[in-house]
Amino acid sequence: MSDVDDDFFSERAVPRRRARGAAAGLFVVVGLLVVLLLLAVVADVVTRGLVEQRAAAELETATGIDDVTVDVHGLSVLWQIVQGSLDDVTVSSGSAADPVSFRVDVSDVPTDLEGTSGPVTGTLSADSATVSSLEGVSSEGATVALGDGEVTYARSFDVPVLGAVPVDVTATPSIVDDGRALSFAPTRASLPDTSLSVDLTRFLGDFAQTVCVAEQLPQGVVLTSVDVQPDRVRLGLRSDGLPLTSSGLAAKGACS
Repeated sequence: MSDVDDDFFSERAVPRRRARGAAAGLFVVVGLLVVLLLLAVVADVVTRGLVEQRAAAELETATGIDDVTVDVHGLSVLWQIVQGSLDDVTVSSGSAADPVSFRVDVSDVPTDLEGTSGPVTGTLSADSATVSSLEGVSSEGATVALGDGEVTYARSFDVPVLGAVPVDVTATPSIVDDGRALSFAPTRASLPDTSLSVDLTRFLGDFAQTVCVAEQLPQGVVLTSVDVQPDRVRLGLRSDGLPLTSSGLAAKGACS
């Protein structure tokens, strides 16, 4: 009986095969998860690129603007596609060296590019030649030069006694017509290229100018700010939502 008791209480080696097998299985599972995660990241990156390229091509066709760049934000494009809407998209074209450039941030963009987006904010930048080519400026036979917070435009005006004469008018711009137009309030005026000294202060009100900007922008887009610098004018833009169809984007606004 004592021999049995001694054998029962004698020290024995603990089997480790099962523990080693469980650890190896855990490493395999972790490895598979890492591989799947990497594949998901790669798939998301590829999908993001395809979505951005397709959206840029659609916008170029709809608007006639070249070199449109689309950036889709957010952690997972695949998840956003499943939900049917992209959370935040940036659309841009041009740079500070180009005559015209813009950057627009659009929220809640339907992935099928149909229907209407969520709120839109952005900035449009243009040089003096582009501003001079606006319908409201060119139709008056005017040219525009940009200054620090002010605009100088030259055109012919009917001045009492003198008749139709060319006048250089310096004015401060402001937003009117609920963001659809720019108004230029004259601060001073002079006769260009002449030694004739004429006080035109009393006629400043006659030199006021209003330019409809909505006619150059998609319908529903309005101005929120205007910043004039010597080389460019920058306009802040806003819309409650943009129609994403080709016909919707091609439709322009109007002034009252």
